[in-house]
Amino acid sequence: MEEIPAIFWMIIVGILVVFVCYVLYQLAMLLKESRDSIEGVNKALEDINNIVSEINGIINIVKTPVLQITGALHGISTVASVISGIIDGFKSGEEERND
Repeated sequence: MEEIPAIFWMIIVGILVVFVCYVLYQLAMLLKESRDSIEGVNKALEDINNIVSEINGIINIVKTPVLQITGALHGISTVASVISGIIDGFKSGEEERND
């Protein structure tokens, strides 16, 4: 009884080999699923990049007329303030004459 039977060692080694094979199989499945997920993420990123470029184009198209309208409104505002200043000048001149 001082010696451990060979069948015992074969069972131990077999269990260890099965465990290692199972761990390697699970690792391979994890890597496969990760690759599939990354491909899906890459497709989503390409779609997002296309959408962003289309939005940038739309913004650039709309930006030019808005800047032109803003410039025109600024010019109208400047003219209106000049006219208002002239009218205020005439009113103050009339008030000085009436006093």
